[in-house]
Amino acid sequence: MTKSNSQTAMNANIFQVFHDESARQRLDPGFTGLDNAASPKPEWGEYWAIRNFFLTSSLNEDDLYGFFPPDFAGKTALSAGDVEAFIRSNPGHDAYTFSASIQDSACYLNVFEQGNRLYPGFIEAAEAYLQAIQLDVDLRTLPMDFRSTVYRNHIVAKPSFWQTWFALTEKLFDLFEGEDAKFRVRLDAEVACRPPMGMQALLVERIASLVLTLCPDIKVCAFDIRSMPLSEPAFQTYQRQLAFLDNLKQGAKGAAGSRWLNNFYALRGAVLQACNGQRMAKAKDGFLGTPLKTSGDILYACFTHVPLVFDYPPLVSTFSLGGAQGPGKANLRDLAPEWEPYHPQLGAVAGSFALKNYIVENQLQLRHVGICQYRKFVSTRPIAKVPNNEPRLADNWSCEALDDIELASFMAMGDQDFLLVRPSVLKGGYFTQYKDFHVAEDFLRFTSEAVELGVLSGNDVIPFFNSYVFMLGGVELGVFPADFWVRTISAIEKVVRACFTRYPGKRSGYQVRNWAFCAERLGSYLLLNHLNSNYDPKTWQQKFVGQLNVVTGNRQTAQIA
Repeated sequence: MTKSNSQTAMNANIFQVFHDESARQRLDPGFTGLDNAASPKPEWGEYWAIRNFFLTSSLNEDDLYGFFPPDFAGKTALSAGDVEAFIRSNPGHDAYTFSASIQDSACYLNVFEQGNRLYPGFIEAAEAYLQAIQLDVDLRTLPMDFRSTVYRNHIVAKPSFWQTWFALTEKLFDLFEGEDAKFRVRLDAEVACRPPMGMQALLVERIASLVLTLCPDIKVCAFDIRSMPLSEPAFQTYQRQLAFLDNLKQGAKGAAGSRWLNNFYALRGAVLQACNGQRMAKAKDGFLGTPLKTSGDILYACFTHVPLVFDYPPLVSTFSLGGAQGPGKANLRDLAPEWEPYHPQLGAVAGSFALKNYIVENQLQLRHVGICQYRKFVSTRPIAKVPNNEPRLADNWSCEALDDIELASFMAMGDQDFLLVRPSVLKGGYFTQYKDFHVAEDFLRFTSEAVELGVLSGNDVIPFFNSYVFMLGGVELGVFPADFWVRTISAIEKVVRACFTRYPGKRSGYQVRNWAFCAERLGSYLLLNHLNSNYDPKTWQQKFVGQLNVVTGNRQTAQIA
């Protein structure tokens, strides 16, 4: 570079990482290629090549260095010449940033909240990392504005920046790759987020923003983010609001920070909902926590429409329906807004559809899905000692009786595939029992839709009608293999949606939940078919059947609402 404004010219050493020969051929010739094709650990993404550079190269303290990803031009519409011209025109800074996603930079408190929006559990992983290296930072109150927000290492900076950055990333590398497994065990126990690129790479990509935020003395020159291409055209209409959101985050760093943040969350919630639809209504509450947490390889949810009157163990996350919904909770209205109006007709079935959405959309890597309700849960063995150990469908409990019981030990799965209620018998079979207590034509309509959609075959109809072995709750009470459960509840959802579409009328009174009653029976039938096809009937009943427990009273009244 040439001298400008009497300041010493700085040489910009900008590399572009490539992972294979095809990517190498597409590199900007103005950048220097950095080979990552031979990386033995692809879960680290581009960091493997950047790390090797720092371990093997000497840096000139007066130079600038940058490490762009292969898709830099596609994200920013900038060439190497554009980057060089920007740096030449703005000499004397310690760092130059080229972040392209204005909506991500403006609409989230910081890069960690944005990560948690995409990968639930990410913010807990980031907090575990910071705690492990004893860096006292509260990610849930830390604003990052356009100056400090950097995605995908779109930064060119002096060695003074990179030395701090590399010290932090190497500590992260040691936590993942070192001999001490405590950190990895903690992540495996608490975080189900396993994106294909690796949790490690997601954390590495956000450390540049952390350094810039914690080091306000670093002189940063940010390329005008408003001139970058929009990855989501819907935000084009809200450019002024996006700029104002950045101003609000800047104001949040002052003494009146809480007031500024309240305004920030309200405005960003409105913008995200306008651009991304009703599913973003939760944005007004924030994504700075993960209400549906995993415990090991299981996501265990308790569906409730009322305040819980006893405490489930920490492995169980509360999923709120109806009047129990509120800020900071896992809510039906946030995770499945299309089913929120149907909650009075579906009850916890709507919650199951929302839970499925959460697992699929976030690509959670789970072994099991567990479901209980505000007053029903399945234990691996009877909690109460009964003479002769006679089998019984359910044990009844008061809230007080459960206070001194360590429920975690009774709800832990171990190595079993399922944890199920004890099978019961419906006299006369599913259809006969249904018509005796409900409206027969609803069951017939539901079955017809199931056949039409391929959930049941024509040969299943008579066995479905005549089946008398019944699993209370269908696939919505107990613990199930995640792949089986997601597949089964998705099939049931298709049928329920078809029924609401074709038969929009609503039954009255007790019969208002007609499609929920039918869904329970279909879930039971599909579950039993799976069990009997993959396990010996005697074996699965011996291995997988636990004990149903029902809480029949609370501390205020004689009966739970």
